[in-house]
Amino acid sequence: MVGTAHSNNGINVQTITFTGALVPTYPNIFASMPTGVTLPKPTIFEFDGNYQNARVQQASAGADYALTPDTSVSVSYLFVHGDQLPRSTDINIGASAPVTFTVASTGEQLPHYQFAPGPFTNFARIISFQSTAVSTYNGITFELNRRFTRGLQARAAYTLGKVTDTVPDATAVVPASSDDAKFASNPANFDADRAPGNNDQRHRLVFSGVYAPQGGGTFVHGWTFAAIFTAQSGQPYSAYVSADINRDGNNRNDIAPGTKRNQYRLPAQVSLDPRVARDFPAGRAKLQVIFEGFNLLNRDNISNVRNTLYSASGTTLTRVTNFQESLTSSGPRIIQLALKMIF
Repeated sequence: MVGTAHSNNGINVQTITFTGALVPTYPNIFASMPTGVTLPKPTIFEFDGNYQNARVQQASAGADYALTPDTSVSVSYLFVHGDQLPRSTDINIGASAPVTFTVASTGEQLPHYQFAPGPFTNFARIISFQSTAVSTYNGITFELNRRFTRGLQARAAYTLGKVTDTVPDATAVVPASSDDAKFASNPANFDADRAPGNNDQRHRLVFSGVYAPQGGGTFVHGWTFAAIFTAQSGQPYSAYVSADINRDGNNRNDIAPGTKRNQYRLPAQVSLDPRVARDFPAGRAKLQVIFEGFNLLNRDNISNVRNTLYSASGTTLTRVTNFQESLTSSGPRIIQLALKMIF
């Protein structure tokens, strides 16, 4: 944010394409801006006069209980609250007024709002760097641990957590780019976006273990078996309209009327990652043969979907047919073999 305010403030590269008769014949040049051509208005940045450094308050508590000399159970709670968190927002907007949108296929009436033109008519956006965002996390973890004894180590943990925020972000500094999607949807009412944060992970279950057989002769000696199993609920995402329906100059952050920020969830993700290794003595060195698998179940762990719910024409919304269509996943099954020499 500071770097952008110092280096790019008021500096805008404008591209205008001329065709046909407007193009001068060499060696003629444009002595002035051709008639009818208007340069886009510039965007500038400013730091809010009340800008403060971010603050974070943390608290945690936990208890452990030994079931056996080798095995324990524990429960721990974590609270993290951040305020005065940074965000970028356009302050060159006018007053908002209510407007009603109609869904073309159903006739449903959806209330929304639109902004009047901003007061500073010589500029497109005036992006203010503010410290007005907040974030709160609450999480509790239940854990079962077995220390490495008799060749076995294991751990199972389940975390129930929730993060709620009002869209903090310190990286939305390039207007008319993908950064536009990071802005709060309503620059006049940040509480309208108070919802589970983009990184909210409600449920997460992890099993992990390592088993190295002890004794048992030459056949068993040198083997190591390990695995990590992970299952977690999907992270949230919002439904959008592919137009600037609230007229704030940003067409990438307009949440669909009738929905709330991060109302939807990606599918749950499940992954099994095993590892098998065998050590072979090689004089004073040791040769290790390794087999590893990632997402061995070859599950489609969807990590991104199409999030455009409506297109818009005036105050008419048309539902997009491919809403929630899968776009990317965390990757297919991967298996790798390796040789490792330890000396």
